[in-house]
Amino acid sequence: MTWQEYAVFLLESVEIYNKDLMLHYYRKIKKFMIWHKNKYGVPPDKIPDTAEPRLENQKKVISWRRIARAIEKNDFYLRKLSFAQTKNDDRELMQLIHKWDNLLNASTRTDDKTLQKLIQENYK
Repeated sequence: MTWQEYAVFLLESVEIYNKDLMLHYYRKIKKFMIWHKNKYGVPPDKIPDTAEPRLENQKKVISWRRIARAIEKNDFYLRKLSFAQTKNDDRELMQLIHKWDNLLNASTRTDDKTLQKLIQENYK
């Protein structure tokens, strides 16, 4: 399986449980691809499966491995793809938490300290 196939597989897997979350990832990844196309001239069909790991870790190149790893880590804000946390993302996250209360709630385990703080502040 290529990294591109794996990234698509992960998105489809997320959709089985939560279509809203899959659409969130899809919009952000699409924006990521458009930015790289405009900035570096790399169209989506020319995104490499992998790049030099050092450059991927420094967030200097686009690759399907980077995209797949971000989804794999449940990186809601997609920080691994150089996105920052936004108020719109926070609102969307809280809507997802309230909509999917039986799966996501104040006891949801995450290593992301920003997510922990946001959940605690809004889930009293």
